[in-house]
Amino acid sequence: MAVFERIENFFDNLSDRFRREFHDNRREEKALENEIEATHAETSNAEPVTKVKIVSVDFQAKLNAEKHHCEKYKLVDIKEGTPIIRRSGSFSIVVEFNKEIDLKKQEQLTLYFSFGAGPNAQAGTLATLTVTGKKLFDKHHENWDVRVVNQAGTKATIEIQVSSDAPVGVWSCSLEVRPKDETDASNRHLLRLDTLLYILFNPWNENDSTYMAEEERLEEYVLADVGKIWQGSYPTAKGRLWVFGQFDDVVLPACVLLMERSGLRPEARGDPIRVSRAISRIVNSNDDRGVVVGKWDGIYDDGTSPSGWTGSIKILEEYVRKNHPVKYGQCWVFAGVVNTVCRALGLPARVVTNLNSAHDTNVSLTIDEYFDIEGKEIKYRSDIINPGGLNDSIWNFHVWNDVWMTRPDLPDGYGGWQAIDATPQETSDGMFQCGPASLEAVRRGQMELKYDVPFVLAEVNADVVRWKEDKESQDGFKKLFADKSHVGRQVLTKKPGPVDSGRFYEKDKEECTKDYKPQEGSREERVTLHSAARRTRAARHAFRFPSEAVEDVDFSIQDVERVPIGDDFAITVKALNTSEAKRTVTIVMTAASHYYTGAKANDIARAEGSFVLQPKENKTLALPVTYKQYYHKLVEHAMIKLVAICTVEETSYAWFGDDRFEVLKPRIKVEILSTGVAGKPLPTKFSFTNPLPIPLTNSVLVVDGPGLTRPKKIPISDVGPKAEMVYDLNVYPLKEATCTLVASFNSTELLNLTGSAPVEIAPAES
Repeated sequence: MAVFERIENFFDNLSDRFRREFHDNRREEKALENEIEATHAETSNAEPVTKVKIVSVDFQAKLNAEKHHCEKYKLVDIKEGTPIIRRSGSFSIVVEFNKEIDLKKQEQLTLYFSFGAGPNAQAGTLATLTVTGKKLFDKHHENWDVRVVNQAGTKATIEIQVSSDAPVGVWSCSLEVRPKDETDASNRHLLRLDTLLYILFNPWNENDSTYMAEEERLEEYVLADVGKIWQGSYPTAKGRLWVFGQFDDVVLPACVLLMERSGLRPEARGDPIRVSRAISRIVNSNDDRGVVVGKWDGIYDDGTSPSGWTGSIKILEEYVRKNHPVKYGQCWVFAGVVNTVCRALGLPARVVTNLNSAHDTNVSLTIDEYFDIEGKEIKYRSDIINPGGLNDSIWNFHVWNDVWMTRPDLPDGYGGWQAIDATPQETSDGMFQCGPASLEAVRRGQMELKYDVPFVLAEVNADVVRWKEDKESQDGFKKLFADKSHVGRQVLTKKPGPVDSGRFYEKDKEECTKDYKPQEGSREERVTLHSAARRTRAARHAFRFPSEAVEDVDFSIQDVERVPIGDDFAITVKALNTSEAKRTVTIVMTAASHYYTGAKANDIARAEGSFVLQPKENKTLALPVTYKQYYHKLVEHAMIKLVAICTVEETSYAWFGDDRFEVLKPRIKVEILSTGVAGKPLPTKFSFTNPLPIPLTNSVLVVDGPGLTRPKKIPISDVGPKAEMVYDLNVYPLKEATCTLVASFNSTELLNLTGSAPVEIAPAES
C-alpha cells in the first residue's frame, strides 16, 4: 500500500505542477515574479563564506536544445528555458559557487539524476555522478558519465553523458559539494533543483534503439509538426491536414502524465517496445482514464465531434487542464494524438490509413459472411459466427500508426516499422491496446511473433469468405466464394517532404502497402496467407474448404469515383454469360449511407430485376439516385455504399459486389494576405461556397497552425443557400519559421470541410 500511495502522490504532484506551469506560461509576468521571489528566498539565507555553496545551476537550455535537435520545443523558450535533451548524447551545465574552488584537488561535486517516484540505481532510474579530473567519457554508451569542461573563477562547466537506454520523461536533479575526504555532513551543501529535465529518445544516435539513419526521414517522422491523414474510400481517399503540434508547451507535460497514468513502470520507459505499447493503451480511455473517448454513433452534443478537431494540441490541453478523458474521437483522432505523443518523446512515427480494413474477431484471417438457404444474409448467429459476441466487419478506412525501433526481443530482421493502434477494437493481454507488431512479421505471416501480428495481418490481408446454409455440410454451411483482394486495397501515409495543400492533396501521398504484404494476388502473397492460416485453428477451418460455386456468369459493378455533393449518380451492374446455356439472373441493387466503420446508417434507394441471358450475351442494369434521395440521409464523411447481389438460378451461384465512395464537399480556401514577418500581425482569409440549396446553421470554423496561432474555435453566422462563407483573421507569428495554417468547418447540414495553406515567416525587421 505504501508503494502505491507513493506512486499516486508522485502522479498527483506532477499533475498539479504541470497544470500550474501551463497556467503560468499564459501569464508571463506572474511567472517572472514567482521566479524572482524563489531566487530571493534561495539566496537570502547567507552562510559564512568559508563554506562552499552552490549558488546556481544554468542548464543552458537553448544551447543544449540546438545540439539535441530540440530547439523547436516551446518550453525551451519560456522564461529561462526548460532543459530538453536526448539520451545517447551529452549536455552541459554551468555551476556557480559562492567562491573559487578546485574540483580536482580540494572539493568534490556529485550530481544526482532521479526518475520516477522511487529512484533506484539498479533499475536505471537513479544516476549518481561524481566529478573527477578525467577528460574522456566512459566508452560504454549504456553508462552515465560526467567530466569538467572548463573551470574559471567561481564557475565550472560540466558535461554529462546520458545513458543510451535511460528512461524517457522528466528527471529531477540535485547537486552536492563538499571538501574532499570530508566525513562531516554539516560541511556539505546539497541543492535540490526545482528544474525538471526532459530526456527523450534519440533517433539521431546509432546507439539508441530508435536510431533512424536518413535525415529526410527524421525531418518527417520526428520533427514535422503538421501532417496528413488519409480518409475516404478506395481509390478516391483524400488527405486531411492534422496539426500534431508536438512542440507546444502543453504536449511534453501531457506525455509525462500519460506515461504515469499508463501504469508502465519507470524502469521500462527507456524501452520503445513497451513505451509504444503503453501509448496505444493510454490514448484511448477504455481501461485507464486515457486521453480520448471513442464514439461512432454521430451524437456528440456533450463534446466535440471527431471531425471538429484540427489537431492534437487542444485535445491534450483539455486533458491536462481537466485530468479527464476528452470527448470525442474516432480512429484518425486516436492516431493523430498517438503520432503527437510519439514524436514529442522522440520516437519516429507515421500515421497510416488502410483502405477496406478488416476487423477479424476470431483470428480466422477471414471476414465471414453467412447466408441462409434462400440467399438472405444472416446478420448474426452467435452459435455459428462468433461466440465472443462480435461480428467480423470491413471499415471503409481505418487509421493507425507505425513507429520505428529495433526489436531485440524478435529474431534478426524484424526491426524497423512496427504497427500500433490506439483505437479500442479488441483487447490484447486483457486491455485495449495493439502492437507493436513488426511489419516484417505481418508481411511474412509470422503469427507467433509478438505483439498482435494476427490482428494486423487480418486488417490488411484477410479473405472475404461467403458461406451458405447447407444441412449436409460438416459445419452446416458450404463455402460459396472467397474474395481474395478486397481487403487492404491500399495502405497510405504521408511521404517525407512539404505538405501538399493543392486541390486533391495527391503530391505528398505515399503508398506503403508493400510494407505490409506482398503484391496482391501474387504467389508470395497467397503462400504467406496460407502459411499464416496453418498456425491457427480458426483460419484452417475457412481455408481448407474449396468454393463450390459454378462461376459461368461474370458480374461487375461500375465504380463511382467522384460525386460532388448536390449531383446525381447511378449504380450500374453488368452481367456476361460465358457458358453455352441460357442463364436466369436476378440482380438486387441498393444504395445506403454508411459510417466509415462499414456500419449502415440509412437506406437510400433499391431496385430489383430478373432477366434471361442467352449464351455469350451481356446486359446492363442501372439504378439512378438523385440528390434529393440521398442528401438528408448522409452521415459523417458523407459515405455511400452501393451493393449488388446477383444470383444465377440454374447454378445457384451468388455474386456480391460493392462500391464505396465519399460525396465530395468544397474545400476551404485559405489565403495569406501579406508577407509574414515575425512580430507583426499577418492577415488571413478563409472562404468557401455553400453547395447546398439550404442554409448552413450552427456553423463553427476552427483555425490552427503551430508558429502562427494556437487552435481557435470561431462561431460563424448562418451561411445562406449557395452563398459564400468568408472570415478574416489576423494571426501573430513570433519568430522566423516555415508553417502550415489549417482550417476546418462544421455545421448541422455540412460536415468535415477542410483547407490549408503554407506560410513563410521572415525574421523580425531590425
